[in-house]
Amino acid sequence: MIKYYTLKILGLTRNLPILKTPSGQFIAGFNCVGDMELLKKAAKNLKKQLKNVDFDIILTTELKGLPIAQEVARATGKDYVCLRKEAKCYMLNPVSTSGESITSGKSTYYVSEPELESLKNKRVLFVDDVFSTGATFDSMLAFADKQNLNLVAGATILRECKASEQKDEKKLRFKNLDIYYCGLLPLPE
Repeated sequence: MIKYYTLKILGLTRNLPILKTPSGQFIAGFNCVGDMELLKKAAKNLKKQLKNVDFDIILTTELKGLPIAQEVARATGKDYVCLRKEAKCYMLNPVSTSGESITSGKSTYYVSEPELESLKNKRVLFVDDVFSTGATFDSMLAFADKQNLNLVAGATILRECKASEQKDEKKLRFKNLDIYYCGLLPLPE
């Protein structure tokens, strides 16, 4: 019997299945891909929160970060670059970086050399679907450091945390980055 968590966010309700990650941790399975109603509301909310953040371009990772990055890019009029999970034949001189996330585990991401160059000398906003453990953000900070990129902030739809630790402030500080988010997603305890 599958258990569900009822997520209420931005005036919407979503029933999320409680699922086991590859590490054995249980999470509420949030998947924003194709949920245009939620994506548009989240992008509008994040645009308001980011009004005082000076950024030029958005960076995201494939796959679940991509739709929210596209909507935030559309809402703010900015371009974006997506790190792909495999090198494609159309990528010119792909550059790779390792990453990690709670749902995918260890991954290798690829970006074409021209896309990487488009991030240089720009203020970069990293956009993802959920901030969980910070592993993906750690990976992006390491990538930015290695490539000499100026990562200025992060934005996500949800911030995952233990129910007992919930403080819904819409922004958290992670290392040297402010991370903006629309709502909380409690981890099952």
